[in-house]
Amino acid sequence: MGIAITCFAFILLVQHCIIINAKSVPKFPAILIFGDSTVDTGNNNYISTIFQGNHRPYGENFPGRIPTGRFSDGKLVPDFLASMLGIKEYIPPFLQPDLSNNDLLTGVSFASAGSGYDDLTTTASKVIPMSDQIKYFEQYIQNLQLIIGEEKAQKLVSRALIVISAGTNDFIFNFYDIPTRRHQYNITGYQDFLQSLLQNFVEDLYNLGCRNMLVAGLPPVGCLPIQITAKSPFMRKCIKEENFDAQSYNVKLATLLKQIQDALLGSNIVYSDSYHPFMHMINHPKKYDVVVVALAHMKQVHSVTNIILSAKMLLNTCFGTVYILVNRPTNIFPI
Repeated sequence: MGIAITCFAFILLVQHCIIINAKSVPKFPAILIFGDSTVDTGNNNYISTIFQGNHRPYGENFPGRIPTGRFSDGKLVPDFLASMLGIKEYIPPFLQPDLSNNDLLTGVSFASAGSGYDDLTTTASKVIPMSDQIKYFEQYIQNLQLIIGEEKAQKLVSRALIVISAGTNDFIFNFYDIPTRRHQYNITGYQDFLQSLLQNFVEDLYNLGCRNMLVAGLPPVGCLPIQITAKSPFMRKCIKEENFDAQSYNVKLATLLKQIQDALLGSNIVYSDSYHPFMHMINHPKKYDVVVVALAHMKQVHSVTNIILSAKMLLNTCFGTVYILVNRPTNIFPI
């Protein structure tokens, strides 16, 4: 279920330091999103799963004050990014039944809250695994071809920005909290197993025509509210071992993505560091004018955290540097 990588919203990109303004033409004609609840803009509304964000408190600061299926009170990363790039204000979910041609031409999200690279992650929740998100993407390409023709569809996909954000749920549901995979792998082995699946996923996207991809690393998993609540309910401290595992995973991932890029002609595959900016914000909240209210608790099956953010957020990635001004407090209620 994409447990709360809230700071991922502030750790994205603009390709080669593009300067964005109201009159600029975006470098990317579309944004295509794959992953978990950090980037699911509502696909889980249209499948049979309890992991849904179409109820309060979600959506309280979204236009119309309605829950949309986003695991946030307002916009998610895809929405901010699309707006920053001058493409559109909101990224719709691919499963939304009333998508317009323009919706499809400018980008959709295939992500599903609770998803992961390991298909075992979604067995109980019945959300959309990453492997099935690829199948939906194939349907998307067919839809594009009907709208603009095969040649133009191929060009659009090759120029589109692909964002991939997943992996946290795999560790939480298969290794740490429900240790099914621990019977098969040690932590190093499971990291390697997931990254082999990630590599296959990236190669599948490449074979379908994608060339510009950003892949997010893991956040400090041990600082996620669900982990702190389960393992440090009184001290309220991050779980150091899980954070160490996340860092080692990310080091491997950054190396792997460079190798994949070198092997795939014409690809531009970039690693996005979700870990260190998140930790810096946790350790130095005053530098970001961030107030953190620790309200992590269980409500039915949901782990709810309320993080109030009002700041100028510095986004650092290999693509460049960008500032987002959040003009009002934003309450994030991740599943």
